[in-house]
Amino acid sequence: MVIVGGGRRGVGRMVAAACVGGLLLGAAGCTAAPKPAPPTPTPTITPIFASDEEALAAATEAYANYVSTYDASWADGDGSMSDYLALTVGEAHANDERSFGEWTSKNWRPVGTTSFDSVQLQSVSQTDSGAWQIRAYLCLDASDGDVVDASGISIARADRPMRVPLEVAFVTESPTSDVLRISESNVWSGKTC
Repeated sequence: MVIVGGGRRGVGRMVAAACVGGLLLGAAGCTAAPKPAPPTPTPTITPIFASDEEALAAATEAYANYVSTYDASWADGDGSMSDYLALTVGEAHANDERSFGEWTSKNWRPVGTTSFDSVQLQSVSQTDSGAWQIRAYLCLDASDGDVVDASGISIARADRPMRVPLEVAFVTESPTSDVLRISESNVWSGKTC
């Protein structure tokens, strides 16, 4: 090893520099790594309905509005079902539109009133989009109603069921909305009314 310009002194400086460098490198390696930022908490979505009872009351109110709007839409005689159809989405909306089209093309119309009872909550959950869904069982009662043709003559089958058990699904428009619309309505074979 050749030491230039300084003999022992130069060696001492090099050793000191190496020690300081080693200390700095060592110190850098031994210091605690910076703490990662805590994860951002996932926001919890507060259910729109504070309890099952509140969800059931909302579903019952929505269905009462649905059947009374149905009866009023036909009773007005103007053939407009827009208010009624605005209360449905998805499968229920498509089915109601199809039925309305079929009945009007045949000049049929319901008369009387529609009612329901025995509402039971099945479930309250969130859909993939975050909207809230309520499923309920109920008994639709058509005993105070009939279906008539343009002459006012009943075309309803005499042996038709007057009370029909249904499973009905209601959905909100968004995770923060409490406006319920009917998305499904199917005969429920698990119960008789």
